[in-house]
Amino acid sequence: MFKKILNLIFLVIIIWFVVSIVKPYWDKYWLGQDVEAAAIYGTKNSVRDTRTFLTQKMKEAGCDFTGEDFRITKDENNNVTISLTYYDEIRVFGVTLKELEFTLKKTISEVKATF
Repeated sequence: MFKKILNLIFLVIIIWFVVSIVKPYWDKYWLGQDVEAAAIYGTKNSVRDTRTFLTQKMKEAGCDFTGEDFRITKDENNNVTISLTYYDEIRVFGVTLKELEFTLKKTISEVKATF
């Protein structure tokens, strides 16, 4: 009985350790979907409106990012590129092992439908 409990505790510690290390490699804020939606919105709207839309999306998602944290560019063909660089840490037992830089970039082209 004691051995089973000890094995279970050991297994939980291993799972927790693996999740702690792998976590920074996830898109933990699920930003990709929101940024893509903002880029699609931006193909039909101004950069300022796109930034406002992105700020609203970040508030809804509960993220600390604002529209000003994103770099938004739009060319004459209505190709919109939105990028964000942010930092995250690998932490184990409350100790920071490494700080990582992540860059998220989405580029969307305007789709013109013809019937």
